[in-house]
This record gives sequence, C-alpha cells and structure tokens, in this order.
Amino acid sequence: MLQFESLGLEEAEKAIAAGIAAARRLGRPMAFAVVDTGADTIASARMDGAHARILRHSLRKAYTAATMCRHTLSFARDLKERGGALDQWGDIDLTTLPGGLVVHRGEQVWGAVGAGGGGPHDEDVARIMVAAMGFAVVEDNRAAQTKR
Repeated sequence: MLQFESLGLEEAEKAIAAGIAAARRLGRPMAFAVVDTGADTIASARMDGAHARILRHSLRKAYTAATMCRHTLSFARDLKERGGALDQWGDIDLTTLPGGLVVHRGEQVWGAVGAGGGGPHDEDVARIMVAAMGFAVVEDNRAAQTKR
C-alpha cells in the first residue's frame, strides 16, 4: 500500500492569507492558488481589482509545479536547456511563468502554490505562501553547481 502526505485546507488557508497580506504590503491586487499532491485545487483566491486571467495564471502555476515536481522557473530552464517547448507535453495547463513553487519535505511532494499579479514579485509572494504553511522552499541550485 502506498502512503503519502498532502497539503490540506488548513495549509491552503494559511498560504492564501499570507499571500493576501504580502500583496497588500506591495499595493498589488493578486491571485493565489494551492493544489494538492495530485495538482487538484484545494483553494484559490482573487483579490478585488485583480483581473480574472490572473487567477487562471495562478492556478496554472500551482498545477505545473505539482505536476512537474519542480518550480515553474526550473521547468522553464529545463525546457530551454533541452530545446523543448510547452506544446510538446500535450497539456495546455502547463506554464513557465514565475510564481509556481512545489511544496515538499525530503523527496515527498505535498502539493504546490501559485501567485500571480505581482509582476516581478510573484516568486517572492509564493515563497511567503510556502513559509506560512511551515515548509521551506527547496532551492534549485543545479545552475549554480554547473558554474563551479
């Protein structure tokens, strides 16, 4: 029998509350999503003033991070390194936009978060969301290691 842990509503509510607080500090209307280990939406929110497309992007960011088991920017880098493209995956919900972070402990993926509408701050807000759930963001240091 397989056993695994996954994010739940309690964690998702903490992440979204932290994302909203961060967006308010930035003065930016943003949208947020939290998905479980299967990339299914647990919770999402769009602040007043944020365009509807921002919520769709946030959902896609979280979905991509959970499905691909890596941050959206890591996925973008991997595609670029192998000369690949999103359409090769046959999944229109995948994205390489920044702000999608996988949530895991050790090797176990627990889910993912997505933040959008903050422009260059999307990634930082997503990190705040992960921290609010009691997880540490695992950095992708592969690029740094290959430069040594």
